[in-house]
Amino acid sequence: MAANYYGNNSGMNSSRSSTDNSAVVGIDPIAVDPRLADADDERALDYLMDGDTFSVTSSIYDYRYENGRTYHRYRDGAYLMPNDEIEKDRLDIVHHMYLVFLGGRLTLAPIDNPARVLDVGTGTGIWAIALADQLPKTSQIIGTDLSPIQPEWVPPNCQFEIDDAESEWTFPPNHFDFIHSRHLNLSMRDWKSYIERLYHHTTPGGYIEIVEHNISAHSDDGTYIPGGPVHVYMEKVGACAVQSGLLIHPAPALKRMCREAGFVDIQHTVKKLPWGPWAEDETLKELGRWARLVLMTGLEAYGMALMTRVGGYTSEQAAAVCDGALSTLSDRSAHIYNYHHFIVARKPNVGEVVPPPGRPSGPRS
Repeated sequence: MAANYYGNNSGMNSSRSSTDNSAVVGIDPIAVDPRLADADDERALDYLMDGDTFSVTSSIYDYRYENGRTYHRYRDGAYLMPNDEIEKDRLDIVHHMYLVFLGGRLTLAPIDNPARVLDVGTGTGIWAIALADQLPKTSQIIGTDLSPIQPEWVPPNCQFEIDDAESEWTFPPNHFDFIHSRHLNLSMRDWKSYIERLYHHTTPGGYIEIVEHNISAHSDDGTYIPGGPVHVYMEKVGACAVQSGLLIHPAPALKRMCREAGFVDIQHTVKKLPWGPWAEDETLKELGRWARLVLMTGLEAYGMALMTRVGGYTSEQAAAVCDGALSTLSDRSAHIYNYHHFIVARKPNVGEVVPPPGRPSGPRS
């Protein structure tokens, strides 16, 4: 097994914020590659990349068709992202982007050959399949999602189920050694109950990892301009998300909820994701290339359903907002990024003495 595929304690400390505030502090600014000013430099060619790289499936099964995209029918409206071929390609690119983020690892959790793993909101199942390939065949990896978009041919220790993470789970209590979820912030309206389910179904001594990003953007040099196209997009999408009952800055609340549920050893790692290949650091530059490719379809994926279903925008108005933000991705002078949060926590072992917040110390089972 490739040992570096899993988390370790040394990786926890990278770029971690020590506060619970939504404003992230203690993270160094991203240095801009000065060579981008030269239009003839090969690095500037990254911004000439053709975004028309995806194809749309001709078979939409029993999905909801809206704004030229397809969405799930099961628990219709619970999740505001599409589920078509364009989105499946984007999700697989996001997976690769996170591998770059984590230096080839699938998680920051310090797990060691977990016997039972749950991947909530598995999407295309690519994370669950990758983990199943790395674990012994005696392990069991289950991926759940609202949409049946996972492949039929998977490792024998991997399976997929159609389920809603916000409904009651049918799994036994104290069952999973590791529960993973990523990018649920456009579907989860009751995070408290979700985290309580994580605690209930995690085996004592087991780990969870929640990976989310803010619905906001930033720059270190003032090139994220108030009133500019990306700012307008973020303001409108963020307002619609709040109106829909979603968290746009989830990390501080999620850490608190993990503590209140009873988890211990909570680690919060924060990383910046540049929205283009403008960083001087080569790893961040590669991340920026993948992020830009993700955003080519991601801005529409995140924005269209929220703005049309929740905000009352017409399809044309919402598309104009998305297209305006998309045009900024080709601007080498715009050094925009957003924050990605990795929250890892452990369920105490049986008999382990833990002082719960606001209550006396005592054993917890």
